[in-house]
Amino acid sequence: MPTRDPRQPSTSAEVPERAGQRGRSSGPLRQLFSGGRFDLALALPLLVMLALLLYWAADEGGFRPTLWYPGALIALWLLVICSADAMFSLRWREWRTGALVFFALFTAWSFFSIAWATVKGDAWDGANQTLLYFTVYVFFSRWSTNVRIASLLASLYAVGVAAIGFVVIESALHGGHPASILFGWRLASPIDYPNGEAALFLIPLWPVLYLVSRKEVPPLARGLLAASASLLLQMAVLAQSRGSMYAFAVVFLLFVVFVSGRGRALVTALIVIAVSLLNLSRLLDVFRAGEHSNRELARALAQARNGMILPFALLLALGTLVAVLDRRVALTERFARRLDRGVVTGFGLALALTALIAVGAVGHPLRHVENAWHSFATGAEGSSSSSHFTSFYGTNRYDFWRVSLDEFRAHPLGGVGADNFAVEYLRMRRSSEEPANPHSIELKVLLQTGTIGALLFLAFIASALVAARRKTTDSFRRGLAGSLIVAFAYWLVHGSVDWLWEIPALTAVALAFLGLAAAISVDSTGGEAVAHRPDRRLLVAALALIALVVSASYCAPWLSARYVDSASRSWRSTPAQAYRMLDRARALDPLSDQPDLIAGTIAERRHDYRRMKVAFTRALARNHAGWYARLELGIAEYLTGNRSAALDQLERARVLDPREPLIRSVLRRVRARAAIDLSAIDRAFLERTLTYAPDGP
Repeated sequence: MPTRDPRQPSTSAEVPERAGQRGRSSGPLRQLFSGGRFDLALALPLLVMLALLLYWAADEGGFRPTLWYPGALIALWLLVICSADAMFSLRWREWRTGALVFFALFTAWSFFSIAWATVKGDAWDGANQTLLYFTVYVFFSRWSTNVRIASLLASLYAVGVAAIGFVVIESALHGGHPASILFGWRLASPIDYPNGEAALFLIPLWPVLYLVSRKEVPPLARGLLAASASLLLQMAVLAQSRGSMYAFAVVFLLFVVFVSGRGRALVTALIVIAVSLLNLSRLLDVFRAGEHSNRELARALAQARNGMILPFALLLALGTLVAVLDRRVALTERFARRLDRGVVTGFGLALALTALIAVGAVGHPLRHVENAWHSFATGAEGSSSSSHFTSFYGTNRYDFWRVSLDEFRAHPLGGVGADNFAVEYLRMRRSSEEPANPHSIELKVLLQTGTIGALLFLAFIASALVAARRKTTDSFRRGLAGSLIVAFAYWLVHGSVDWLWEIPALTAVALAFLGLAAAISVDSTGGEAVAHRPDRRLLVAALALIALVVSASYCAPWLSARYVDSASRSWRSTPAQAYRMLDRARALDPLSDQPDLIAGTIAERRHDYRRMKVAFTRALARNHAGWYARLELGIAEYLTGNRSAALDQLERARVLDPREPLIRSVLRRVRARAAIDLSAIDRAFLERTLTYAPDGP
């Protein structure tokens, strides 16, 4: 291994130079750690973040606050520690700096929105989550790395996610409970949401497809990555997300446009897709078998699992063999460019021909579009026993987006506050759903942070894309950066019609890939800059002080959520201890009404109506727009003999949520001076919890 300054980052330009000295051709991935211990030191912080992202991916996508808050603390302090190292870039005159500034301002604006948010506890959580995503982007965009490490990181993440998905299926089959990983007979684990599940598998697909097409990657690694890409595709099919189907088509075209060596990448992607389709019928059979017995479902899922093995083995062997032969074939640069153009042109012509045939087969395309729009706007949904992909388009997203735009027009400058969609939607909805978000990244930003927040976020994305697409003579580095951008683009396109922002395993990875693309697109600072690096002690001290404040912002709601979870689990056996834990939770998070809501619900179950009344009154002091608290307070007032106060609270609850049937039912009984069956109300809420899940394309 050649000697060099141990603090100097390796660049892709160094590799051909060293290879020329050895008298043979080489590439960025000729050896896994050709930079020796230096490369390993560069990779270690990234591997820590990789472990965190995979942990979230394996456990509900990190969705629950008790999962993502501790991860946010790890990411925060890892950033502070790494900022003390010379490998953490302090360059300011570049597009990365613009991206960081705009994202920082967007994050700060999210915190400011707590001041005018209706539900301030939710706004605090939402702003903290935005801060987590900002931290992830800063870390990956500023930590100096090279194409070897970036390729290794993307590869390990993709293989890890594929392994997680396969283990989930295997565990369900081995444990005899295949239905537990499905929702609506679609794969829903480990994210617990089919659309999020599809995004989990398809976000890392694009850099993997690019790496498989490159001869710089070792042959066995190319075979393993091709096989892993097949698993990712097949498990995405099991999730049967219509949103992912449309997003995949759009992003595939972006993949062809953004990566270098388009012809090779295109052929590779088409081969991987074609081989994966060998198992398509078995994958679709799982959805069909869901309407039959559990035995049929288990058999169909087992056959789908077994069917994944053949494409995996075939691509592992074929990918490795082709990679070995690929290294023995040398084409002139001119011929390679012509071949590239020919493949892409042929694909374009085939795509145009397919589109014409499809339009002709539809018969009346305009009428089909009108029917689809009518279904989308009205929420009517056709059924399909063969596949969720072929069911009609109806969801309630039109209603979500209608309310979002109406509320944006009412609050155009600052929006309604971070994560404050549910209250206004319940008041204005036309559907029976109770979503916590508008199911669109763009509308979420626009509605909740207003015009100011939307402009800041748009400026961040534009700056980040420019930073990641700087021109370079290294085609491998340029292509890898392009494939990482495509992974981010998939998250953005699919997230335009879904609530992917709220799932850290998806949003954090997308922003990590975007930051990584910027990091490898920047030329190395070189030994001179390292030798004259500025004193970082003041910077690190300032960041540590900021991190202490941020840690308090993270720890308070995190510990509060832990106490609430513990109380919810233990109240039957130790009610007094549960109340004490809820008091601690309330003190830790002064903005959230959750501790009081849980305390009131426990009191109701224990028929302690006076404590119930106190708890729900305190909940309303923190969130005056909570219809559930007003309903329960009205019930408590009625059960303690205050009928007029009960009617007042129930009428207010009905104004907050006019379409809620439980409010109307209780209100009728109170007006008639009839008894209220609390067990029936509890059963109704439990039924809703067990049967409701966000609908999705």
